[in-house]
Amino acid sequence: MIQRLNRGFNLIIAFCLFLAAAVVLLVSTCTTIYYNMHDENDWPHYGSENIPLLLILVAAVFVILTLLYKKRVFEKAGLLTVISLTFILGYCLMLILSISPRAVNDSDLIDEVINQFAIRDYSSLTEPGGYLFTWPFQLGYVRFGQIMHRLFGPSNYFAWDMVQLLSIIVTVFLLNRITWELFEDKVICGIMSVIACGALFFYNYVTYIYGDILSMAPQTLALYMMILYLKREKIRYGTMSAVSIAVSVLIKTNCEIALIALLMTLILSIITGIVKAAPDKKTEISGKKLFSGLIVGALLVVMTFAFKGAVNSYYADLTGLDAIPAGSPSWSHIAMGLQDEGGLEPGWYNGYNYHVFSANGYDSDATAKAAKENIMETFSDFVKRPLHAGKFFMRKFTTQWADSVCISTHNLDLVSRHVDKESPLRDYLVFGSDKGCPLLIWIMNVFMPVCYIGVAVYLFGILKGRSVSHQEMLILILIFGGIVFHEFWEGSSRYAMRYYIYWLPYAAYGINNLLKNRGIDK
Repeated sequence: MIQRLNRGFNLIIAFCLFLAAAVVLLVSTCTTIYYNMHDENDWPHYGSENIPLLLILVAAVFVILTLLYKKRVFEKAGLLTVISLTFILGYCLMLILSISPRAVNDSDLIDEVINQFAIRDYSSLTEPGGYLFTWPFQLGYVRFGQIMHRLFGPSNYFAWDMVQLLSIIVTVFLLNRITWELFEDKVICGIMSVIACGALFFYNYVTYIYGDILSMAPQTLALYMMILYLKREKIRYGTMSAVSIAVSVLIKTNCEIALIALLMTLILSIITGIVKAAPDKKTEISGKKLFSGLIVGALLVVMTFAFKGAVNSYYADLTGLDAIPAGSPSWSHIAMGLQDEGGLEPGWYNGYNYHVFSANGYDSDATAKAAKENIMETFSDFVKRPLHAGKFFMRKFTTQWADSVCISTHNLDLVSRHVDKESPLRDYLVFGSDKGCPLLIWIMNVFMPVCYIGVAVYLFGILKGRSVSHQEMLILILIFGGIVFHEFWEGSSRYAMRYYIYWLPYAAYGINNLLKNRGIDK
């Protein structure tokens, strides 16, 4: 019974992700999303895709992959990993050196806060309306920023870029290791390394100084360590997973979705492991699995809350506050994420979560009440207009997940505006046209269908009956959670970027199946 329920759960997740992948593949093939240069807002615009050219380029990529497969190039997985990481390193350094990016928008405000803290000015946290008074969840990122300030000096953006570059390299390296642990196939690992070179949407963010990229390395390490724990049942791997996810949540609270995925997968593995145990060893195995699993589960939760609590206590003592301000409540983000007015796209940022907090005298409880009332009004309207509700959620999904550049070209534009020195390379990479650099955009336009074709093949295999391990389900649950969460939370394809990159191992598996089914002799 338990095994059937687990199988049903896996099929539901795979089916929902398959539908999502099919929608992304269809929309990204028929349309393209772009951003106007020199626009202050993250405003995605839909445009018609050059479908014949896109199909030709996607077909050309698969021809190249076929030739590499036939020549057994993918079997040299170790060499391809080195080449892939070297390419990523070179590409990111090119962006950093040619653009000389600096903090912008929220990251600029936090940079100012970090510099204020260095001179013992804590007004942004202690005074109503201050940045940290409104968004206290950023305290973990600020603490990291204070360490950077102490090590490299104030507003040393080059140092921040180097740390972000390290995070990107570590993330992709760990994805290579995850691919091996999931499938234990050198060819799939080789394919993953090759297609990773096309994920420019992720590497472009090396210039965007914020918690998005900085949190990716510890989060990916947490996923990798949990996969090792599920396969080897060594508590040290579970402990390292707990420490890593605690660090990532501290830097970026969105990583709590990964924490939930880790806990869900751990619980499922404990239950099914006990059920599958041989009758003569069930008591021994059940006790061992349960004890080990409970320890790891407790560590995941306790360390995450302990790290956050330690940072809050540190700043409360530093500022003399009895407690850290509650800030604008989560309900205000959800209310904004369900609004279809005032934003650039349905459910995207429109300032509601900030303005409702201000309008309610910076009182978290009063703001939560107002936001809940707004949510009820929205859902009442959705019930009365179900077609409108369906259109809202579908458009919110596609604007986030079918954006092949994930706002990265617009962010390159944002971080490039302050630079006075001439740089022809920067001008080409960032301002190649009124929509950005055509070459970079087309690489990302082609990468999306190539990736999602592989993903769709992988997921279709599960729906056809292929068994799927708990370690495979871990990242699938994470991606599914990210999709659901951002249907209700603030929308942005910058957030989708965090999950898009995790499709790489599954895309490689699907592409490998496609190449094998072509009858190519390895």
